[in-house]
Amino acid sequence: MTIAVHIHLSDDKNYPDFNYRCITILAATYPEHNFVFIFDTPFDPSLFSQKNITPVLLTPQIRNRLLGHYWYNYKIPGLLKKYNAALFVSNGINCSLRTTIKQCLILPDLSFLQKENIFSRNDVRYINKFYKKFISTAACIAVCNEHTRVLLSNLFPATAKKSHNIGYPVNDPVKSFDDDEMKNTRSRYTEGKEYFLCYVTDASLSNTTVLLKAFSAFKKRQLSNMQLVLLFSTTHKENPVKDFALYKYRDEVKVMFPDTEDLLVQITSAAYAAIYLPAIELMDDKGIITLKNNIPLIIAKNDFNKSLYGDAALFTTVDEKNIAENMMLLYKDEHTRNELMNKGKFLAKAFTWDNTAFNLWKAILETTEQ
Repeated sequence: MTIAVHIHLSDDKNYPDFNYRCITILAATYPEHNFVFIFDTPFDPSLFSQKNITPVLLTPQIRNRLLGHYWYNYKIPGLLKKYNAALFVSNGINCSLRTTIKQCLILPDLSFLQKENIFSRNDVRYINKFYKKFISTAACIAVCNEHTRVLLSNLFPATAKKSHNIGYPVNDPVKSFDDDEMKNTRSRYTEGKEYFLCYVTDASLSNTTVLLKAFSAFKKRQLSNMQLVLLFSTTHKENPVKDFALYKYRDEVKVMFPDTEDLLVQITSAAYAAIYLPAIELMDDKGIITLKNNIPLIIAKNDFNKSLYGDAALFTTVDEKNIAENMMLLYKDEHTRNELMNKGKFLAKAFTWDNTAFNLWKAILETTEQ
């Protein structure tokens, strides 16, 4: 059997995507099957070594939605036919609407349906125009948690028999840090003081002001030397928080822009607890990275996150009072903090590339055998 896969590379052409990681595992595990890796940008041959992987460069490069639509609908069909593919694994929300070959659509979440999302206006217009056709066309839809599978089935009943929960993969920590190394990290970045770590991404930026107000309430009630670290994603190069210079406790808030994975893990591992408040129901690795590093997590309360974390995190409504109360709970109640750390570490063990890859393979087999 031949499986064709669209592989997307980042701008530096070296960091492969979800499809690459999962399908490379499958290619190594099932040498009797063939896999066609389709790139829309030049690639480094060292990215793969298995003999059953055939790399193909298919132009033009997808620089925008219009080129992507052309690539999927006028370039992909002929290539799939050439290699006699049994299934095509697409990238993102896209499907080809001009091929009869079965397709697998991978949807980590349904954030593209939410009013507040992280897409540009042009992307939103394109997705709104075509997503129903894509969902209808796909023979297999792989989602990353059970809540998304149920919600998708409720919105589109026809997907109930073709949607599969494959889980979500997150790398294990690059390095484990001992107590002395974590003390050194705190000495370097927070004058040796304990700190709450808050992830600030495009999805959570709008909730940063209410978090700062909650931290103020925490400081007033606890009179502790606890600090707050705002850890911005790589898309931010400077602090975008409005009027931060006027914030009363700004000297006890550290703003960081980690540029390496090692530094990200280092800062996470030394935290007292982490806070993540995305304004949309979004699947990303911030919360799971926290749990894998054995750090208790406070996260925005919604059905998506409750399905994902169960009893392994504290859930908060995004208001000053509730966030502050959860911060105080972790600060005062060592038993609750330790219990969350133990449950979180156990839960995080399931979030591996191997588990997700093999769940995806089960979905592929079920689809191709129909």
